[in-house]
Amino acid sequence: MLSRIIKVLKALNSNEAPWQISLGIIFGSILGLTPLFSLHNLVILFLALIINMNISIMVISCALFSLIAYVLDPLFHQIGFAVLTSEGLHEFWTQFFSCPVFLMANLNNTIVMGSLIATLAAAAPLFFLFNVLVVKYRNVYNAFIGRFPLLKFLKVLDLYEKHS
Repeated sequence: MLSRIIKVLKALNSNEAPWQISLGIIFGSILGLTPLFSLHNLVILFLALIINMNISIMVISCALFSLIAYVLDPLFHQIGFAVLTSEGLHEFWTQFFSCPVFLMANLNNTIVMGSLIATLAAAAPLFFLFNVLVVKYRNVYNAFIGRFPLLKFLKVLDLYEKHS
C-alpha cells in the first residue's frame, strides 16, 4: 500500500504534464465505475496504451473508483433504466441492439448503460478539475520544499539517485 502512495506522489511530482495525470485519473474512473468486463473498457485500455498518459495513476484510480462503484450502482441502474426505457429512444435502441457488436457490449444492462453515461458525462468537468488540482498541488509542494533547506537538499539527493 505504501509503495502505491509513493508511486502517486512520484507521478504528481514528475515532469509529466498535468493533463497526462488527469487523463489517467479519468480513464481509471471509467474503468473503475463501469463493470470491468465490458467492451467499452477494452476501448479505454486500448486508448490508454496509445495515449501518452500515466498508467500507474490510471490503475490506482481504477482501484479507488471500484470501491465507490458498488455504492453508486443503484444510481447507475436508475439512469440506465430511464435511458433504455425512454419512449422517444425506443426505435433507436431497437436499431442499435440489432447490431451484434453493440449487443456484445452489454449496453442493454441498466447498470452498464447508466455507469457509462454517468462517467462519460462527468469526464470532461473532472478532467479540468483534476488538472487544476495537480497544478495547484505542484505549486504548493514546490513552495513548501523551497522554504526548508534540508527538504530541498533531500529532494536534490532523490533526483540524483533517480538519474544515476
